[in-house]
Amino acid sequence: MPPPPRAPALISSRAPPPLPALAKELGIHARTVARWKARPDVVDRSTRPHRVATTISDWEEALILELRRSLALPLDDIVEAMRRCLNPQLSRSGVHRCLKRHNLSAPLTAQQTPAVAFQTDNPAGFIHIDVKYLPPLGRRRSYAYVAIDRATRFVYLEILPDRRAATAAAFLERFLDRFPLPVHTILTDNGCEFTDRFAVDKKRKPHDRPSGEHPFDRLCAARAVTHPSHSAVPAADQRHGRALQPASRRASRPHAAKPRRPPPPLC
Repeated sequence: MPPPPRAPALISSRAPPPLPALAKELGIHARTVARWKARPDVVDRSTRPHRVATTISDWEEALILELRRSLALPLDDIVEAMRRCLNPQLSRSGVHRCLKRHNLSAPLTAQQTPAVAFQTDNPAGFIHIDVKYLPPLGRRRSYAYVAIDRATRFVYLEILPDRRAATAAAFLERFLDRFPLPVHTILTDNGCEFTDRFAVDKKRKPHDRPSGEHPFDRLCAARAVTHPSHSAVPAADQRHGRALQPASRRASRPHAAKPRRPPPPLC
């Protein structure tokens, strides 16, 4: 119960009235007045008990806190581990109150690693290109061609109807015309739209090497751009491909046809 507004002035006065008279004037019990008078102030205090009634021992409490701090285990995992190893009668609410008392009830998150600046000899011009298949739009197949600069994160995207070599080469030519900086390297996978490294229908092609006659390779050679053979899809292109999936699914989802109103009756 908080003290009445006049209680501080009356209790801290040099000659306070007797306890019964002061209690009657404030409308409270005399024991309450005596308790406030023995304190250095009359500020309302917390109602939390000084002695916590808990069945968790000191050893169990220390182990619970260690599991939380060191392993960042969630509450249910801590309860399961404690029940199996130490105390089968331990309650989930008791473990939660223990964590709450030590300000550890919120889930712990791993510390974020500081961002590292990108270091490269060439500040721009290292391009990743990939193709992402999209769900059919209007019963027509479509592909997302993505080109990303490694340093500047410049993104160029086109939606094209196929993944032929001529289509990929035309996409690269349009990208090179629009990219404001010189390009020195282009990294792609070993798809047939980018290289003929694994083509089996070319007799004079070197084994496990591109022939140099692919339209994409010819354009790279004409623009003095290096196109090394690579089989892994760049991580940046994978992120952009995953970002395109929800939008493409929504676009390809058929809309329910609205019922048409019947024509008005003829007179």
